[in-house]
Amino acid sequence: MTGITVTHGRIAGVTSDRGAYTAPIAINAAGAWSPQIDAMVGVHHPVTSDSHEAGITEPVAPLLKPMVVDIRPDLGSSNCYFFQLASGQVVFCLTPDPPIVGLDCRETSVFLPLVARRLVSLVPSLANLRVRRTWRGLYPQTPDGAPIVGRSPIVEGYIVAIGMCGQGFMLGPGLGELLARLVSQTNLCPEDEQVLASLGPTRQFASQEALR
Repeated sequence: MTGITVTHGRIAGVTSDRGAYTAPIAINAAGAWSPQIDAMVGVHHPVTSDSHEAGITEPVAPLLKPMVVDIRPDLGSSNCYFFQLASGQVVFCLTPDPPIVGLDCRETSVFLPLVARRLVSLVPSLANLRVRRTWRGLYPQTPDGAPIVGRSPIVEGYIVAIGMCGQGFMLGPGLGELLARLVSQTNLCPEDEQVLASLGPTRQFASQEALR
């Protein structure tokens, strides 16, 4: 998609590298790139992305059951978390401190020494695992750590589902069903209205994540 057409304050269509399409509704679910989509229709939502690195080890026998989350701040990171897949690999990640703001997805040489020290201090037997690969992804953040979901009060027909703050895979299925009901304007239940009221784009944003 390369653009959104707005006529008299309402969505009229979208353009793409394959042509133009008329449409009365456009949904912004562009993750870290949602601000660029907002700019196409002349609105703004408080979404800023930063990058986190993660890694995965070779598979080993069952070692961990729940996800382990260490919220203690440490040099270069504000928290660390890891868990073991059913197939045996241990997946690990940390939240860098200070945050690395922007859309850069290149891996760094800093991540592995930082996270390895934290992992081994918590579970010493992890020192013997070999790391298969690392990668770096983007976290679209909002001021209060909750997504922004609902209709825009500025542009009619513009719907957002943005700012997932690293929870997109968990929230995606439920949000998909909610958005389908919102678009069709059918079967919106009281629970839907409650979600839209708490996550809507016109809410008052707190200065920090609600879970902290």
